[in-house]
Amino acid sequence: MLSKADKQIEWDGSSASIGRAQSAADLAEQALVDAARSLDEAAWEEMYRRYAERIYAYLQFRLRDQHVAEDLTADVFVRALAGIEGYVWRGTPILAWLYRIAHNVAADYRKKAAREMQHRATDIPREIADGQDRVDAVDEQTDMLGAVRTLTEDQQQVIILRFYHEMSNVEVARAVGKSEGAVKALQSRALRSLRRVLAEQGDVMRSA
Repeated sequence: MLSKADKQIEWDGSSASIGRAQSAADLAEQALVDAARSLDEAAWEEMYRRYAERIYAYLQFRLRDQHVAEDLTADVFVRALAGIEGYVWRGTPILAWLYRIAHNVAADYRKKAAREMQHRATDIPREIADGQDRVDAVDEQTDMLGAVRTLTEDQQQVIILRFYHEMSNVEVARAVGKSEGAVKALQSRALRSLRRVLAEQGDVMRSA
């Protein structure tokens, strides 16, 4: 997305204007954000290096399509580049902001795909479309990913980050902009829902 720059930026967070209460990592990230806000190419290259893989993994899990996830990962950083001037550092990792952009990008993609599918369905005989819907429903409901997708958007995000990205509750809370208690509550409700859905799947499979 961005060409390599010859210059290097030192992310040592040595600015005297930054409060001493911040950690070295916070100082480094704030320096990176400040450089990114000035549209420094080296800063954007560093942000892409640090975070693109996590954003891709999140999108790939949500959408189950490698090529779409690759394209949308680029879209996330394009949107970030367009909106970075309005981003204000408040101590929350910029990754949380990127995850929110990725969430919106994935939601927009799903809406567009649903509209296109609905349009195509009008050209297919109803009995064929109904049969395909039943096949798709069975495929969707017979694996863990299908079960995760029955959760609310917030619950999905917590489960994906917590168990598939192996982040701690504290890290998830910072990434999604919620309190640790809220994350634990979402996780608890999500796990109860998953147990129920998986039990129902087991009943369906046994009766098939």
